Amino acid sequence: MNANSALNQAWADHIEKWRASGLSIKAFCEQEGLVYHQFSYWRQKFSPSTNSTTGSKLVPVSLATPFMPSSNLEILLPNGMIIRGVSLVSHLVAAL
Repeated sequence: MNANSALNQAWADHIEKWRASGLSIKAFCEQEGLVYHQFSYWRQKFSPSTNSTTGSKLVPVSLATPFMPSSNLEILLPNGMIIRGVSLVSHLVAAL
């Protein structure tokens, strides 16, 4: 096995172990001593949606409550990251 395929296999094993763990990516990386950004890269690389024929990574969004520009709005992304802030999020929602 060459170094490249060994690296691919090692990351595939990490991702499989994470999926079975039920942990968030952050918690899993801390537990296993992995770098979050590297894990995210490899997870995306092995993601079935990355290999789709459409190539689109867009996901549908909807507001859970009516949008009020004066409120503190948060967007929770599928990878667990949160976008917070009225002005940034207000511009994003207005662009939709």
